Amino acid sequence: MKGAIMAGGRGTRFTPLKPILKVCDEPMILRVHKVLSDFVDEVTVATVRGHPAEKILREIFPRIIYTSGKGYEHDVLEVVRELGVPLLISSADLPFLPKEAVRLLMDSCSASVCTLEDELGFVGVSFWRGTNLGDYMSVSFPGTIINVNTVEDYDKANKKCK
Repeated sequence: MKGAIMAGGRGTRFTPLKPILKVCDEPMILRVHKVLSDFVDEVTVATVRGHPAEKILREIFPRIIYTSGKGYEHDVLEVVRELGVPLLISSADLPFLPKEAVRLLMDSCSASVCTLEDELGFVGVSFWRGTNLGDYMSVSFPGTIINVNTVEDYDKANKKCK
């Protein structure tokens, strides 16, 4: 099975360099990569051409594909079309993505497309068993998963390292 990490956002709330910013002395995207690697055979990074982090992403990851950058949902669909199913997808800004949350998502998924949510809502992780968008379900993880979208989130994540 394949996995993909979405790393092509515009960074309007924080910075487009977010995937490569360090949390606990390690780029966030590498922390997500480690978690996904426990569940899939191969992880591909998806970004847009000319993204500010593209050069560094290319140095770190052997498999990069490009999306149009029309928005997260649209880009996810492009990745699914490119890589096929089954496919595990995560955004790059979840530095403390719990393995047990990913396991719960995959074990509980009985629909074509399943997304992970925590106590605050959707977290940017989905499991695609098929491509029927009408066959969809959410899987709830008890607790909160830190999603770094602002400077305050980034500070909060780094404080967790201490």
